[in-house]
Amino acid sequence: MELVTDRARAKMSEEMRKCKLKPEIAILTTAICVCAVITVILPFGTAQQPLHDNRELNSNITVVVEDTIVHYQKQSFWTEREFKAILEDKEEYKTVVINDLAEKIAKYGERGEYAAGTEVEFDEPRKATVLRCDIHDAVTKSDDRYRATFIWLLKPLGLDFIDDKFKEYNDGLLWKGELSGIPTSITVAVPLQESVYKAWQRPVGHCHGHVWWTISAVPSLSPVLTPSSSPGPASSGFNVIFAITGILAVGYLMLRKKKHTLITQ
Repeated sequence: MELVTDRARAKMSEEMRKCKLKPEIAILTTAICVCAVITVILPFGTAQQPLHDNRELNSNITVVVEDTIVHYQKQSFWTEREFKAILEDKEEYKTVVINDLAEKIAKYGERGEYAAGTEVEFDEPRKATVLRCDIHDAVTKSDDRYRATFIWLLKPLGLDFIDDKFKEYNDGLLWKGELSGIPTSITVAVPLQESVYKAWQRPVGHCHGHVWWTISAVPSLSPVLTPSSSPGPASSGFNVIFAITGILAVGYLMLRKKKHTLITQ
């Protein structure tokens, strides 16, 4: 009779041990399932919702006036996937962007402006492309007075020096905002003056799409067109996986500790 009782107690103890392990097994199973689902679904969700239609992350446009020549530069940052596609056919990309710029200048120019010495560079570490050229016939000169047109630059972008509130400085104009959802900065660097380039002001100022000045009495140093830092990478979805797994792991350890305490008792 005592032997049967011992066996019954042993069986009950085993059943109780299995019952105590069930929550731990459930937690481990849940953790594995969550990680598997996120790992499989996350890439598809990311692919279906690109940051921008053309996957351009950021754009910096800088124009620097030197006497009667306008040095133009556009720097574009791309997603890893789009930049890889660009590198696979560099010549096609060059042709497209160079022709696009030429067509816009021809369409919106008002003095027969044209681009010369156009070149495209590929900044692989930053996943960026840089379009550079010199714009001719955009600046006219009469004695010591200069007048530059930037209609060819602003119209294709849907911008206006006054209506879009470009910031005014004594060495140019600056705008930052979004164009088609893409963070964009536009810098118009002109000869340094003692006064700020204010709207409609004479002899140094600007209107909706033109800037005018006299020969600077202040020594002017043209800004150096150096590529800016690439935008920070977006937070990876795998951070979510690690966070969930960590929470589940803590729960698992707590249950194990509780089980160990019950057994020792």
